[in-house]
Amino acid sequence: MLVDLYQYNDVVCLYDARSSGIAALLVNSFSQINHHIDHFLSTATFGSVWFASHTDSYPKNAFLVKFSRMIYVLEGEYRTAIGHQGEYKDIVVQPGEVIYIPAQTWDIPDWRTDCRALTILFGHYQIGMSLTLSTLAGKVSVDKATINDPLQHEGFYLEKILNDLAISQREGSAAKCVAEGLLRYCREKTGEQCEPSQSATYHKWRTITLYLQKNFGAGITRESVAQEYNISPNHLSRLFREEGGLGFNEYLTLVRIDRAKMLLGQYQMNMLDIALRTGFKDSSYMGRVFRKHTGMTPGEYRASYGS
Repeated sequence: MLVDLYQYNDVVCLYDARSSGIAALLVNSFSQINHHIDHFLSTATFGSVWFASHTDSYPKNAFLVKFSRMIYVLEGEYRTAIGHQGEYKDIVVQPGEVIYIPAQTWDIPDWRTDCRALTILFGHYQIGMSLTLSTLAGKVSVDKATINDPLQHEGFYLEKILNDLAISQREGSAAKCVAEGLLRYCREKTGEQCEPSQSATYHKWRTITLYLQKNFGAGITRESVAQEYNISPNHLSRLFREEGGLGFNEYLTLVRIDRAKMLLGQYQMNMLDIALRTGFKDSSYMGRVFRKHTGMTPGEYRASYGS
């Protein structure tokens, strides 16, 4: 039997419950999650930030997803294994401590412990939240909620900083501050879910971002997209700055880099083919842009994260 612990439009993570006897109860809820976040932020002192990293292989039943995740330990002990500097590492994470798991890396928690933990998954289209309560008997209950927006504005840059820290494996006070800031950002977003529906300009921006995620290939430009939606290029640029916190070209570049990561990690295509499929004019230009945004060349990324 497979128990689906984290399922959103962007991703499905499956855990094989046969070996552990886990019984999971899934409940959609903002109220429980917000209550525990508020209590945690008002009482906890942020401790260590653990960074998972790539390994050449990973254990059966590991959670391996294409988006980054944060795990905040609220109560008890969170026992898990992670990839760490190319090897498996068993860790025991205490209340106030955090695990950052970059895209294409994994963890494999042992739910047979008394623990309450909040997992936040940063998808393309939304942010998934799971509040998990486990017991020594291996019983698990999960309150789930979805923020119907991706990371924007400061949230986007906070997550990028954590990703950079994970690549360099730099731990310290800066990582703690960023982890706290990202949790506070998500708490603000959960509050917005109860506010009146978004404006027409927001929905226009959201529609265009979905269009870019499907039509990011060669030939797409600010002018062509503006024409597609019968608005001026300047209006399009303003829409992206005001609603998304990123310029049009920056957003499009990030979409292309994300697709390049997927092709580099899963397929043995040559660099020119990847560049052309993702909208870059040639492999040299893709390499420069890719390194600027990730700190790695495409070849280095494939060597670290390729299947």
